[in-house]
Amino acid sequence: PWAEGAPARPPHVRAGSGGIVVRSVGALRNASAWSRSAARWRRGPAMVAAAAAASLGALSGGRHNCSTHGRGPSAAMLCGGADDRAAASWGSELPFLYGTAWKKEATTDLVLQAVRAGFRGIDTACQPKHYREDLVGKALAVLAREGVERDQLWLQTKFTTLRGQDPDDIPYDENAPLRVQVEQSIAKSLYNLGTSRIDSLVLHSPLPTLEETLEVWGVFEKAVDAGQVGQLGISNCYDPPTFKALYEKARIKPKILQNRFYKDSGYDVELRAYCLEKGVTYQTFWTLTANPHILSADPVVRAASRLGATQPQVLFRWLIQVGHQPLTGTKSPEHMKQDLQAVTMPLSTAEMSEIGGLFCEQGGNGCAVT
Repeated sequence: PWAEGAPARPPHVRAGSGGIVVRSVGALRNASAWSRSAARWRRGPAMVAAAAAASLGALSGGRHNCSTHGRGPSAAMLCGGADDRAAASWGSELPFLYGTAWKKEATTDLVLQAVRAGFRGIDTACQPKHYREDLVGKALAVLAREGVERDQLWLQTKFTTLRGQDPDDIPYDENAPLRVQVEQSIAKSLYNLGTSRIDSLVLHSPLPTLEETLEVWGVFEKAVDAGQVGQLGISNCYDPPTFKALYEKARIKPKILQNRFYKDSGYDVELRAYCLEKGVTYQTFWTLTANPHILSADPVVRAASRLGATQPQVLFRWLIQVGHQPLTGTKSPEHMKQDLQAVTMPLSTAEMSEIGGLFCEQGGNGCAVT
């Protein structure tokens, strides 16, 4: 049965005696993507609310019991898992990550504000040109003194190749072989963040060839094997064959695809379907800045009016409810709270479908992921 607020069954999906059957050939070969989205919706609000309550309790002086006895999903979200792999996996259940790009000297204060507001996932990069990873580390040290332990936070950082670095501020030896550059970048991230592990390590963009991308990925995999890293991902990868080739050839499969969510990429319709099918978390950035036309669209405005919400809250809620994970980089304490409140504002089946239709390719099969 369909509950109010559950992800809308895509129009090309029907129930049958053999399970769920997909009628269109546009994107999904089966309905596992939709099924995962529905399952995420069913558990999402309750888990997030419980974790948020536990998080705020810890920050206000109470201490959440992080012992393994009686742990439930909310405890896993707050405290992390029993080992590095488990600690990495709970990040996929977080509704949001707080993004730290372009924060410069304000990075420490903004991370502190975000965590105190209730965020538990932090995204950064070993790329001084756009990120102050070291100042994220300073914020983590302050939070630790306040009682927010490392296992209560989920950290994601990135390796950025030379092409994306400031030539005057490269965090590794520019003359070293690529493999060594990756190793040095990982070591620098661990040092900057003041931690012994990275929950999620992301390749900032594909390299010019698949072979080079796989060379970097091999070093990533060794870091996972060594317990330095929990899971792996890639960013700025808009070409479905490239991402699929990486997924198929990698020994340790990517668990994250982080892309700009915007019209120029067709809203990654095919990639989002593939991610949902394979259990890969699709993360969005530039979500509000790139989409003023979506925020002002009638379906978003109507949903905001019904919920007593803002249009950005509705867009964030749609992404969360469909099974994706947006980043927000707001500097406003009020907007931080509003973003987190979107978790408790479920959209109806009709609203999910109408808003999803805004991302459809005109005349195409874009509605496969709505």
